[in-house]
Amino acid sequence: MGPQQIQHVQQSFAGIFARKADLAERFYVHLFTMLPEVRVMFRGNFVKQKMMLTTMIASCVRNLDDPRTLEDIGAQLAQEHAHLELGPHETEAAKRALIAALRDVLGAELDPETESAWASAISRVAGTMTRH
Repeated sequence: MGPQQIQHVQQSFAGIFARKADLAERFYVHLFTMLPEVRVMFRGNFVKQKMMLTTMIASCVRNLDDPRTLEDIGAQLAQEHAHLELGPHETEAAKRALIAALRDVLGAELDPETESAWASAISRVAGTMTRH
């Protein structure tokens, strides 16, 4: 990712952060639509799960320009999700679900350039997870 893409993601996240609960809600709506079978993986405190999702997104966005920290975040995410044995199909669905959630929350504010930057950022983080 180049500096301009990082800037697009970080600037748009400022507008998303105030609506982070909406982002998490929309993410899971899209994820469960794409992969209804994964709903059973989310038992217990779902509010906590949504908070962990938005905290992770915020941490990744803050560290897009710090490859080492981003790699550490990816390793942590991979470890936390290892028991789920997620494969490329689930990873791709999660990436698409997050982009769809961003579209829902940002609407017209998510121009093609910013959406492309987000897609790059999401792929970058997903890539760090799959290397572990």
